[in-house]
Amino acid sequence: MNNDTGGDHPMPGTRTRRLFDENLSMIETMTRIEIRRLGRMPRGTHLGQDDGNPVTDLLPDRYLDRYDREFLYRMLGAAIRLRARLADPTANHAAHSVIEEILISRAIRLIADDDNEEGSGLEAWLEDWLGDLDIDRLYDPAADEATLASDPATGSGDMRFDHWFEDQYWADETDGGE
Repeated sequence: MNNDTGGDHPMPGTRTRRLFDENLSMIETMTRIEIRRLGRMPRGTHLGQDDGNPVTDLLPDRYLDRYDREFLYRMLGAAIRLRARLADPTANHAAHSVIEEILISRAIRLIADDDNEEGSGLEAWLEDWLGDLDIDRLYDPAADEATLASDPATGSGDMRFDHWFEDQYWADETDGGE
């Protein structure tokens, strides 16, 4: 991972870069484990049926009954592609989809949860990387109405669950990456 992952503001410190990559790797591993576990259960089983699941802790509670094996398989693919893109110093490191925003945000916030890290600096860096952090409203039960009423034409992307895996935030190389 290069020192430019966050756009104009590089990720603070080598240790933080290493922790970020380790957290994305951990999320990938946890997702693989849950895919295998759900694969041994009846079709339709979802993470909402299992209290204390570490993957569940990363995702917004409001969709617990939708986090099934298929969802996790798609999330695993997104994590693998995101890690590969972030490891390439020439690639566009912006989040392309809601699920990528969630993965990036959770990996950074796991670092901030570490007692040895400065949370406010990481939060500022995360906001610079992802923008206005509109995904935070997915974790706020009071924001359900705003999410449902959101207009994708406003530029914030379509935050509704069925659109989490769609490329909607990135721009091609011809527009200067804005």
